Amino acid sequence: MNREEVFDWFQRRLNRPPEAYDIYKVAKEFYQLGAYSRSLLCLQQYVTLPGAAIPGRHLLGYCYLNLGETERALREFKKCVKEGYHDDWQLVVELTMELEAKRREEDIPF
Repeated sequence: MNREEVFDWFQRRLNRPPEAYDIYKVAKEFYQLGAYSRSLLCLQQYVTLPGAAIPGRHLLGYCYLNLGETERALREFKKCVKEGYHDDWQLVVELTMELEAKRREEDIPF
């Protein structure tokens, strides 16, 4: 789904243009159901909206992580830390170490 399709979906469900909170709420519900791809679609649009809050970016990082996209997850968690959400700092360190170990394994000649 592209941006227009996501907003159209919300428009039909709400009978009004969606606000940032509406999108975050639905994304969080999708996430809790384990529908990470659907949550991701919502959150990718959410973080572009005025009024978007750091917890949405944090949840976006977890969607990427659950979908196996570690590097994208790391980028989102770094943005959270940069924006003042310091709870993600430990996760940034752990993911950085994990990715570095993976790169080293790939570089070892047999």
